[in-house]
Amino acid sequence: MKVAKKSLFLQHLNAVFSLHFDNHSDAQNIPTLSQWRQWIWQTCKNSFKRANIAILLCNETEARQFNHDYRHKDYATNILSFALNEGENIFMPDKGELNGDLIFCPQVIEKEAAEQQKPLIAHYAHLTVHGVLHLMGYDHIEDEEAEVMEALEIRILHQLGYANPYAQDEY
Repeated sequence: MKVAKKSLFLQHLNAVFSLHFDNHSDAQNIPTLSQWRQWIWQTCKNSFKRANIAILLCNETEARQFNHDYRHKDYATNILSFALNEGENIFMPDKGELNGDLIFCPQVIEKEAAEQQKPLIAHYAHLTVHGVLHLMGYDHIEDEEAEVMEALEIRILHQLGYANPYAQDEY
């Protein structure tokens, strides 16, 4: 019986959530597709009926070029989010479909995790949740926006079994 229920859930999830993956990096220590699916769906499932997300892993040179082209910043960043429905009123529950791209740079993510003394997989989970929230229209430019976004990240990561990624910043 449990196998049948799990199968029905996976069939439903596959019908409402599409994940596309491409790896241009040489990174070895990356999350599984199952982990990415779990993190993304946990983040957006209460606001969207469907999700279509593409993940690209790229090397530092390519990440730097993306960051330069789209944000006018001349360095490789950990993650970039590109919402395909940007500007729409996306804070409406049951909005429909979330479409977007997440571009990760594993080399930057690995360096950050080591510097912050965080488990690599927890850092990937945090950045994935953070990136999906950007796709959903959340931002952290203003202090008030940052507080809302960080609270959501903490709650979602807790639901996924991860520690507060900002705990070390609260001293």
